[in-house]
Amino acid sequence: MPRTTTEGNTASFKASKNALSNKPIHLYTLYDYDGGGNNLCFAGYDADVVFDGVTYLKFPITHEYVAENTNGEINSLKISISNISRQIQGYLETYDIRGKKITVTMVWADKLNDPTTFIQDTFFIDSYGVNADTAEFICAGKFDIMKLELPARKFWRNYCAWKFKSAQCGYAGDETACNKTFQRCGVLGNRVRFGGFPSIPSRTIYVG
Repeated sequence: MPRTTTEGNTASFKASKNALSNKPIHLYTLYDYDGGGNNLCFAGYDADVVFDGVTYLKFPITHEYVAENTNGEINSLKISISNISRQIQGYLETYDIRGKKITVTMVWADKLNDPTTFIQDTFFIDSYGVNADTAEFICAGKFDIMKLELPARKFWRNYCAWKFKSAQCGYAGDETACNKTFQRCGVLGNRVRFGGFPSIPSRTIYVG
């Protein structure tokens, strides 16, 4: 994807970029994660960061660029974010974020009051996986994502994806509610139709 660079005062921008003592700060924005227009904003820094009127919450998050083509465009990106608190897992279990826009913005600590000085890359989430420690997002260019069929199916270990009493579920008994766990499916005598994947390692979600 093309990289956006806004320099503001050119001399100031270059001085900040090249100063060894001024380590860049990376800001991450996941747009419209819930389908209601709300964004998640994190800073890969040891304190919350306010930039251009937006507050980015400090969070253990890093990224690596996977590839760059001959035109200098970055093709893909892998973002790793801590899941120790289970906060990220909660988002992934609740919302379908595949195809959502995500930006990585590089700023400098001494230029946070200058919203015209930054470098920004834009991607869209292709796939993701989460375990007890870390969530990983694989992000690609918009046109790569547009080729994929959305939404993707989520693969849970102990949670059924089917709607209760649907054709996929197949339960036709008298019970009126199901919490969609593997244990409940066993109580209802319907484990053969369980829509989860008990063989997946504990506390892991995959989306392909």
